[in-house]
Amino acid sequence: MEETRTTGQKTLTPSPLESKRGNIQIIPVEIPRNLPQFYQVSFQIYEGNRSWAPPFFSELKGFFSKKNPFWSHADRRLFLVTKDKEVVGRIAAIIDRLYCKTTGENIGFFGFFECINDYDCAAALLHAAQDWLTSQGMAMMRGPIDGRIDVGSGFLVNGFESPQTLLSTYTPPYYAAFAERFGMKKAKDLLTFAIDLTTPLPSRLEEKARKCRASGVQVRRFHRLRTGKELSWWIDLFLETFQDHWGFVPVSRAEVRTRFGIQQLRWFVDTRLFLVAEIQGTPVAYLWATPEYNQVFRQMQGRLGIPQLLSFLLKQRSITAGKLHLIGIRKDYRDRDIASCLNHAAFVEMQRRGYRSAEVGWIDEENTAARAVMAVAGATVSKVHRVFEKPLQEATHG
Repeated sequence: MEETRTTGQKTLTPSPLESKRGNIQIIPVEIPRNLPQFYQVSFQIYEGNRSWAPPFFSELKGFFSKKNPFWSHADRRLFLVTKDKEVVGRIAAIIDRLYCKTTGENIGFFGFFECINDYDCAAALLHAAQDWLTSQGMAMMRGPIDGRIDVGSGFLVNGFESPQTLLSTYTPPYYAAFAERFGMKKAKDLLTFAIDLTTPLPSRLEEKARKCRASGVQVRRFHRLRTGKELSWWIDLFLETFQDHWGFVPVSRAEVRTRFGIQQLRWFVDTRLFLVAEIQGTPVAYLWATPEYNQVFRQMQGRLGIPQLLSFLLKQRSITAGKLHLIGIRKDYRDRDIASCLNHAAFVEMQRRGYRSAEVGWIDEENTAARAVMAVAGATVSKVHRVFEKPLQEATHG
């Protein structure tokens, strides 16, 4: 089955809900009918930008599908903006009722934002999201958050020269300026770290890894052929280790299985980079890293057909970087340098493959423990994504 992206822009049928501002027009998106056009906007924005990695339509379609368990506790409205009858931007307004219940705050999100470098068009999109969130009783608009923090969060404010990596986002410099001009303030910075693998790993990292193993911690690979059994403990550990993280919502086990490609894990997991730390045979921590697949995905231009899959299989051996996505440790074991031990094992494997660098993140700017672990690894901040917010009771249309 072949998946291709759409080409060209189409004129949308006017809706009774549409709003106009001069030659700028906001039009609600009907799902699934207008979703291909919503998807296509990003190709217009990033045309010729080598740092951007075109997304696959199946990812967007899967997220907004009614079958996604996320929508059992969330609502959304999607909008397009046209200028002179041409689609030039998009936005999604999203309310995660479970997030509001967990935090005790009526906070709605805006996400999936893309727009040409025209503030009037951007403001029209942000007003559309703001107005819908206000009508639903939200007291704060926060974003960009693409529904969940693990889908995509923040406008890039530093690191524009670095290529977009797997499970991360890339945005133009003017997006953050749009948010500030709209009256939004910083809510949180999310940090991404880079590690140079062409030089020896820091001796301090190696020493911590050695002492950790000597204390009885054993590191093994994820068992591909026992994926079901592995996931039975991993999902519980994931929910436990991230419960105190910013923006995290304690969702069902079924919903966790829809994240990060977990349902397809058996087929694409790189077992040498999905590591498990055990003490006396019991998993107490994990690290999930991958090759930096976007080096190949970028060339596929959002297409996922048989030719592209064959090309991926041939070119994946040419990947020169790694990406560390998640690391989780049970609370009772966080003082045993297990994070450094897992990091060391992953970086040694990446060096064995000839990778020249690795990226880690994102990490909450206030997560001092994680930042300390990065310092031990010799990592430096390479990108900063900023999440903005705005009290809706102060919202104006000025």
